[in-house]
Amino acid sequence: MGNFYTNYTLRGPSQKSVAEALAGRSAIVTPTQAGCVVVFDEESDEQNWEIIAELGSRLSGQFQCPLLAVLNHDDDILWYQLYLSGELVDEYNSEPGYFESGPGAGPEGGDAKRLCAAFDSSAVAEVQKILKANTDSYTFASERHMDLVGALGIASFGTGTGFETVSIGELPDDLSESELMRTKDVTPGPSLEDVWRRPVPGYYKVSFRANPKLTKSVPAGWMPGTWAEMECPEPEISDEFRQATAVHRERMKQWGFVEQGFKKLKRILVTNVRDRGGVNYLDFSRCHFGQIIYRRSYVPATRTEKENVVISFTAVFPNEVFSCTNHVDFLEPVPGHNVVRLKSDDAGYIHEQFLSHLKQRTDSPRHFPDLQSLQAWFDANAIQIFEYRVRRGAWVRMSDFEVEKFRKTLNAQ
Repeated sequence: MGNFYTNYTLRGPSQKSVAEALAGRSAIVTPTQAGCVVVFDEESDEQNWEIIAELGSRLSGQFQCPLLAVLNHDDDILWYQLYLSGELVDEYNSEPGYFESGPGAGPEGGDAKRLCAAFDSSAVAEVQKILKANTDSYTFASERHMDLVGALGIASFGTGTGFETVSIGELPDDLSESELMRTKDVTPGPSLEDVWRRPVPGYYKVSFRANPKLTKSVPAGWMPGTWAEMECPEPEISDEFRQATAVHRERMKQWGFVEQGFKKLKRILVTNVRDRGGVNYLDFSRCHFGQIIYRRSYVPATRTEKENVVISFTAVFPNEVFSCTNHVDFLEPVPGHNVVRLKSDDAGYIHEQFLSHLKQRTDSPRHFPDLQSLQAWFDANAIQIFEYRVRRGAWVRMSDFEVEKFRKTLNAQ
């Protein structure tokens, strides 16, 4: 049986500050060696790449430093991710086809220049040779890791070592137990700005932690979805959209709703989405906001396409945004939003339930005198939801490297 381990090498921050940042988490932090500290994390030893990416991004972002997250799987695979100030900028896999076709596919990724620049090494040619060498050149992945660490001139504590081995006292020759800091009972230090959860516009993914059913994070698209970001002229709406929503749109007119513009998600990264568009509405009282949203997706399991139409009605009150919809959302509710989710595709039933709930209220909904006031509220609401979910970690910003990598995957499909 080969070696299994995961660890993180950070250049710059002190052992104490890193341990304080990990306070309460089951992790171990080494002393500084060659300007770097190494973190061994118990949860990361599960070798879940999502967990590794999450912690790597967080630590690198908090300390605004280079971080190399390394995984060794059974001494057959050496995988790493390089983070700079929280941003994933490089990724490497010595055997990308290992789990599909077995050993032999050869290394993929790895930017020797970027890696050397991050750790102030001039050995670009040597690092390039190590990264591109076929697996025949290395009997064990830990040997490749050792060579890479030597060429970069960074701490060697992580080569061949993970949380499990360190926790039971199996330490590298140049490391002693008394030098380690175990973070489980460490007192937290001064709070750091968690740039990992700073809500700034960009491409985001739904975190694998947002729902127990998710095994990996799912790329979504550009956020926040403001009115201007999604607005499009009517001719851009597909014929499939028109056909699928014709009955609903006619009923909206019968209820006194007037179209306020068409919308379409333009910068999306959702796999298998073929078409997505919508219409915004405001009723004759100018207090009830309506939406019809169409989505057509490809289902790989059945090799078929599936259409879905979402109906939504919203009223804005001084202390609450109230909605009735058939939209399914597995993310936690946003404070100040009361959403009644109905298992029905009948727009009439959803509208009736919406009006019925409003009759039970004593306060009056907000009036939107013109389109500009509706757009201003729509944007403020979208930003509120966006910021809340980013700060809660449900939506995680993607780096430029991740976006480009995922676009290549989409284009190859």
